[in-house]
Amino acid sequence: MHIESNIGDYKTFLDNIFQNLEKAGFTRDEFRELDHIAYRTETIERYEEIKKELLEFSQSHSDKMFGGRRILVCHLKRPLIFEEFSIAGFELLAPKADNRHKEGLEHAEFVIKTKLPEFREKHNEIDFDLRAYNREDNPELVIEFGDCAAKFHTQSLLDVRNI
Repeated sequence: MHIESNIGDYKTFLDNIFQNLEKAGFTRDEFRELDHIAYRTETIERYEEIKKELLEFSQSHSDKMFGGRRILVCHLKRPLIFEEFSIAGFELLAPKADNRHKEGLEHAEFVIKTKLPEFREKHNEIDFDLRAYNREDNPELVIEFGDCAAKFHTQSLLDVRNI
């Protein structure tokens, strides 16, 4: 069994992310790593079903409440490989009470090589979502592309969660 049977075609998803990033003016050399990708579920039942299956691919994990919903963060036994990136983390998102999102791969998160203010200034033409920019725990910048998003921070989610 492969993780793709649970999460879908992550390579096509990441192709889409990188095409959008390139169009927006980002370059791969700005990223230290692609630390994880995230999958959103529409129901808590689907969250539990996928969680059970994902744990088979995880060497360690954390399942906690964050932002009004449960989030599973997995450190994968075998990283997902996409071009030059080795992706060690995976995030499974339970739906929020006011869920308006379809189930599927939702975002990719990158650890950047510079500090967030420098990165933001370099890309000052980008209308970043700043909701988590001043967050105490691993602040981030977000850019949405309609059907997917990219998030940028300075620490890996696996390091922040100690997984």
